[in-house]
Amino acid sequence: MLFHLAEPAALLGIVVAFLIGVFAHDAAQVLTARVVRDPTPLRSGRLTTGVKDRLSPFSGLAVFIVGHGWAESVPMNDVWRRRRFHVAAAVLAGPLAYLLLALGSLALFQVVGDPARIYLGDRVTEVTVPDSFAAELTLWLAITFGSMFIVSLIPVPPTDGGRLVFLLGGTSSGWRSAHHRLTDGNIGLVILLALLLLPVLFVGFPSVVGQLIGPLLRGLASLIGLNLA
Repeated sequence: MLFHLAEPAALLGIVVAFLIGVFAHDAAQVLTARVVRDPTPLRSGRLTTGVKDRLSPFSGLAVFIVGHGWAESVPMNDVWRRRRFHVAAAVLAGPLAYLLLALGSLALFQVVGDPARIYLGDRVTEVTVPDSFAAELTLWLAITFGSMFIVSLIPVPPTDGGRLVFLLGGTSSGWRSAHHRLTDGNIGLVILLALLLLPVLFVGFPSVVGQLIGPLLRGLASLIGLNLA
């Protein structure tokens, strides 16, 4: 986000998408947990709490610098871990909410964007391009939602992906020790911040989000007959 301060549509798209995404993530996890009969998340008040209670300061830092971060997972009742596949479904509902929001944003982009043609030799490809404020805004909504989906599935705590790995993984003492080090020792947080910040701070450092966001959005766009340039 820091690098888009001079781009109103991009900046607004990032901020709006992140706020919507955080609330949609929590709502999806809470409601899915209720479906699988775990009332704890609903009683935690996450559906009515403010943004600051849903994010860690480190996630806020990542959003400010790179434009995407992660929402804190909704707490679940540890007793329900005996039904870990039910809990896993509730956890996975958060990232899937991002994915649906990205798809919806692309559908809006298809409406407000303008068609264009790309000539590749003797081939002509019809694409949709963001040549207006509304089109650029909706495209950045899709980019941010897609980025949040990717970040949420990085398999290290404190993301949903990290939670899923240790929820569905082994129960040995070594596995529990690794989970303790990654969470209580904040090693997982350091790894996650490094993956997000280093590609921005050091040119040439590979970006997980940067490498995956293009194929993800093009794949989603193909579901609704949209061609992205």
